[in-house]
Amino acid sequence: MRSYESNFILLSKLIDLDIVKNKSLGKKFESGLIDSNKKMHFYIESISKHTAIVKFLNNDFDDNLYLDIVKIKIYFDSKQVEILNHKNTNYYDLNTNKDIQIFHNVRLTKWYKSYFLSLWINGCLKKGYSFDSKSEV
Repeated sequence: MRSYESNFILLSKLIDLDIVKNKSLGKKFESGLIDSNKKMHFYIESISKHTAIVKFLNNDFDDNLYLDIVKIKIYFDSKQVEILNHKNTNYYDLNTNKDIQIFHNVRLTKWYKSYFLSLWINGCLKKGYSFDSKSEV
C-alpha cells in the first residue's frame, strides 16, 4: 500500500532508523520541545531480521507520567510501517456475507489508522521531535 510506504519515509525523518538495532532493544530515546516540558519517548519493544515493533509515549498531561501514544511495526525489507491492531482478526476465517462486511470494515480501519499515522508523524516533525543515537535516555 502506498500509504504504508510513505509513512515509512516520514518515520525515517522522525527516527534515525540506524538506532533500531538489536543492541538498542529495550532502550528508551527521548525528544523534547525547546519551549516546553513536553517530551516524547521512543521505545524499541522487539526486533527481528526484517521487522521491529516500536512504541511512542508522551507526557502531555503530566510531566512525570508517560502514556502510550502509538505502537508501530516497521517492515525494513518492504520499507513500510503500520499501526498494530489491538484486536486480532483472522482474515482466513471469513466465510459468510456478514464476515465480508467485517473484512471490509477491518480494511477501512487499517486505512484510517495509516492516515492517522501520517498526520501524527507530520505533526511530530512540525513540532520538532526527532530521535537519534544522541537522544538515548
